[in-house]
Amino acid sequence: MEISMRMVPTTSKLGLKQKPYNNKYRVEVRGISCRADNLTVQRGKPNFYELLSLGHSENVGLSEIKKAYRRMLKKNQTKRFLELQMAYETLSDPVSRKMHDCELGLADQIGFGVRNCCMWERRWKFPRDVWEKQVDGLKKRSQFRLQRMKNRSQ
Repeated sequence: MEISMRMVPTTSKLGLKQKPYNNKYRVEVRGISCRADNLTVQRGKPNFYELLSLGHSENVGLSEIKKAYRRMLKKNQTKRFLELQMAYETLSDPVSRKMHDCELGLADQIGFGVRNCCMWERRWKFPRDVWEKQVDGLKKRSQFRLQRMKNRSQ
């Protein structure tokens, strides 16, 4: 299976004011945007479910992942320790697990997306969810700081 990517280098200039009495200065932002055409398995990318002998069951819980991890450690001892550790860390973290499932194309099987939805919708659902959680976290931290500053001034 192949995945094709197109990279577009972008450069933009922003005019920002540091302080009202200073002159404007320019900040140059450089970035690369990538877009994958299909959700497919990349070559050489391990399937952590198969590595831990879990199959592709959507009902695999944290306890089963932990049991499989320990079982495989005892079986293989130190031969594949780093691979097993990476698999356990990825599958035990919900965000990393969703990302791994999305890379494997299992998004519909775990309720990540609506069955039979278009590829575009599925492709953008995960990053939007992550972005919204990050924005919520930043808002909470900002409110906490403002409250702390108000308490100090009183």
